[in-house]
Parts: sequence; C-alpha cells; structure tokens
Amino acid sequence: MTENPWANPDAAIAQVEAQIRQSQEQATKARALESQMKTLVGRASSPRREVTAAVSASGLLTELKITTDATALREDDLATLIKKVVNDAHRAIGAQAVQLAADAFGEDSGVTARLREEAAARDIPPAEPGITY
Repeated sequence: MTENPWANPDAAIAQVEAQIRQSQEQATKARALESQMKTLVGRASSPRREVTAAVSASGLLTELKITTDATALREDDLATLIKKVVNDAHRAIGAQAVQLAADAFGEDSGVTARLREEAAARDIPPAEPGITY
C-alpha cells in the first residue's frame, strides 16, 4: 500500500515548496524566452541571392534587398521569388523560436510542441496560384 504523501505535514510542506520553486524557475525561463523571442530575426535569400529578406518576430518585413540581377527576371517570376524568400524568412524565424523553446523547456515540453506546430504551419505552401515550392 502506498503511503499518502500528505499524511506527513513536513513532507507535504517540502513537496509544496519544491513545486513553488519549480514554478518560479519555469516563470523565469518563460520571461527569458519571451525576451529572446522579441529579438529574433528570420533571414532568407534566393538561391542566386537576387533577393534577400528579413522578418521580425512579429512578422514584419524588416529588410528586402533586390540586386540588379533580379531585374533580368520577368515581373511575375520576381514577385514569386520575393514571396518565396519572405516565406522562407518566416520559416527560419519559426525554427529559431522552436530551438529557443527546446533549449529552455526541453524538446518534449508543451511550449516547444506549440511553437513546433506553429512553425510547421508555416511550411504549408500558400494556396495562391502561381506560387510553387
């Protein structure tokens, strides 16, 4: 028969104190993760580097560089390439977020799993005609 862990007051208090410490440690990790996430930047470039893009953690396009080589592309091809590179930058930031969460909370944590799901959703190609991956 298993002993009731709450039958011994000293053991119960020690268990509650350990749970409080663990919760405080998790909260500290969560604050640090939130701070780190705000500084992430996702970057991507096209294979021949005609287009380079960067996005912030909030999803804002913060940088877009188009080289003179890009002017040789047809307008539709350039537009498609820009969209692909921006999407790749979003996926890159998602991967960084997953790695930060895994480092802080472990590969199997709920936080990591949620961010992994969000990042995986970014791997679904847009349904817009003309964009292929």
